[in-house]
Amino acid sequence: MWAEKCRPHTVAEVIGNDEAKIALFTWLRKWRPKSKAALLHGPAGTGKTSLVHAIAEEFRYQLIEMNASDIRTEEALTRLAEPTVREDSLDRILYGARGNLLFLDEIDGIFGREDRGGVRTITKIISEAQSPVILAANDIQDQRLRSIVRACQSIRFYRVRIPIMMMSLRRICRLEGVDADEEALRAIAAKSDGDIRSAINDLQMLVQDEKRLKASDIEQLTSRDRQIGVSDTLNAIFSAETMSEAWRAEHNSQLDPETLLQAVHDNLPLRFTDPTRLAKAYDAVSKADVFFGRIRRTQNWGLLPYAMENMMRGLIFPAERRASRLNYRFPPWKWIILSRTKAVRALREEICRKIGVRCHVSRRAAGNEYIPYLRTIFQSDSQAAAEIASWLQLEENEVHFLSGDSTSKMESDDEDQE
Repeated sequence: MWAEKCRPHTVAEVIGNDEAKIALFTWLRKWRPKSKAALLHGPAGTGKTSLVHAIAEEFRYQLIEMNASDIRTEEALTRLAEPTVREDSLDRILYGARGNLLFLDEIDGIFGREDRGGVRTITKIISEAQSPVILAANDIQDQRLRSIVRACQSIRFYRVRIPIMMMSLRRICRLEGVDADEEALRAIAAKSDGDIRSAINDLQMLVQDEKRLKASDIEQLTSRDRQIGVSDTLNAIFSAETMSEAWRAEHNSQLDPETLLQAVHDNLPLRFTDPTRLAKAYDAVSKADVFFGRIRRTQNWGLLPYAMENMMRGLIFPAERRASRLNYRFPPWKWIILSRTKAVRALREEICRKIGVRCHVSRRAAGNEYIPYLRTIFQSDSQAAAEIASWLQLEENEVHFLSGDSTSKMESDDEDQE
């Protein structure tokens, strides 16, 4: 993706929001242990994440990045974040890195059913930090964020202005060998509503077949505006003629990204009757699923936009007439399996983590090589099971999982088949 390929490597290369850049640079230069964290806030696509990456690279910090909206619980945040702000970085010794820089993105998405102590833990991490901490959010008006806001120096980002955005689009055109009309670039910038990432994605989509962009090509784009269920979401995505329309449908959807991927997969035959088109759509969904696999393994939620981008690009054919509205649906049994296996997958992953820590093996090895034997032991020898459970520090629900509870086993088998 050009948005990633052309990501700025220095602070000077980050376009727009010069006051924010100066403020963040000044904060980092003056930072001392237990100083306030930096809180970057403003609309999506205005360069918050790009600036953090650039400043870490330019000043030789080891960047530790997490998506706070996906890592919500106190235990998970403590396990993943606290070592980065308490311990010295090995890279400081080996490679001359200045130290760790912790970046918590999307903190305004931390609330929900799974939020158990997340805000309190973030505030505690900030107050005890021995390394710089930067947070980012689109909106910090929620009263539940008050304790975090008070512990931070707020740095405001604004939508990127059209002339500045055009400078960036021109630069990308030079790098990619694209011959683009000025009027066309101006139209892309205007329709992006100040979102530079979306503007770059639109540019790439419009010139993906030929390295030429004319003003007439921009007619495909619509202006962005900022919850809908399965059928409405799929109708909006399947009938989208531009990436901006597809993204808007995704943003307004009630479905989480993985569930949306599954819903798209199940309804592709209804949308595409042409075998060639259907094959291309399935190929795009399979590539997106590869990204989701990496996200689950590495917890690198920065890959999520690229997973969704891969999926949606395979569904859009601007030359075709819009699809008629259909009654797309998600089979009820899929909802049941997803709701059950999501909790079971999380439970199994936690057991694998504990096995990995105690036995010094990877989580994959723990799942493939250890759990089958543990299940046999837990189902046949209660005394040995109790000793192992104590050694691994297993919770009661984790013991039930290994003991062969019928529901857990059925859901685990479903997961293995998937």
